[in-house]
Amino acid sequence: MSINSNDGSLHQMQLFPVVEVVSDDIPMGVLNDGTPYLTLYGLAKLCGIDDTPLRVFTSNWDTEKNKPRGQKVAAYLAEKGLHNVDRLYTRVLNSSNVETHAYPDYVCMAILRYYALDAANFDRSVAIGNFVRLAEYTLKRMIYEKSNYNPNASIDTSFENYRARIKLNDQIPTTHFAVFREIADIAMNLIGGGFPMDDTTSLDGSVGIHWGKYWSANGLSERFGERVQHQHLFPENYRQSAANKYITAWIYPIDALGVFRKWLHDNYAMEKLPNYLGNKKLSNASELLESIKKPALPNKH
Repeated sequence: MSINSNDGSLHQMQLFPVVEVVSDDIPMGVLNDGTPYLTLYGLAKLCGIDDTPLRVFTSNWDTEKNKPRGQKVAAYLAEKGLHNVDRLYTRVLNSSNVETHAYPDYVCMAILRYYALDAANFDRSVAIGNFVRLAEYTLKRMIYEKSNYNPNASIDTSFENYRARIKLNDQIPTTHFAVFREIADIAMNLIGGGFPMDDTTSLDGSVGIHWGKYWSANGLSERFGERVQHQHLFPENYRQSAANKYITAWIYPIDALGVFRKWLHDNYAMEKLPNYLGNKKLSNASELLESIKKPALPNKH
């Protein structure tokens, strides 16, 4: 959504969303010209106000911009070099073919700034909280960019390490399953939350030990058949790779997979994993545990 250099109005080019998401109950997205935007409801939610008065204010910008509130918003836009803006949003069709108002990021910040700093006779707590949060986020991002620091570098490396291990160990007989492959759901959630996956951590090793004990203690081989040893490989950047030709891991009869998956969530994830993460001294262990909880089926009426 570009700005006309002559009169500061928003171009009425053919714009449409290429990305649409809802985060923290705030609808947002990106238009095909690269402009990030919030919907009317999203902007109202950000400011802590009802969307009806906001719709009236922004739809009647021609007259509102000459009133105290509009003058403040216009002044904030002018600070960004956006003078004489004649409309605050563009009508676009979303993916459901419904017309929506797309408010560009700079308009959103100008309006949020007004409700956070200037609005009278109004509970500004939501607007202030969001304004401060966005300011902190922007400062953090600026420091990262100026320092050429990628805060996600360790997560990216962990994902690559895990993917490399999956590729090396994808030749499991169809008659059996491997613990390493079956913990992918938990592993990916943990990595996304900041859990390091490298040659010093062995989540599958921890799961494998506890599952092996459960398997033996409950005589599951009598029910499903014997488990067998199968080659397990590590990537070259893992120290363990030096012993690849000697390393094996248990694989289990495929008929026991349902039992394993239930045990993995109900027993390991809920009872054993907290201790494992605690030993790793991760500051966000509680958040990691929350991320892997499975929803229950709704009650039948």
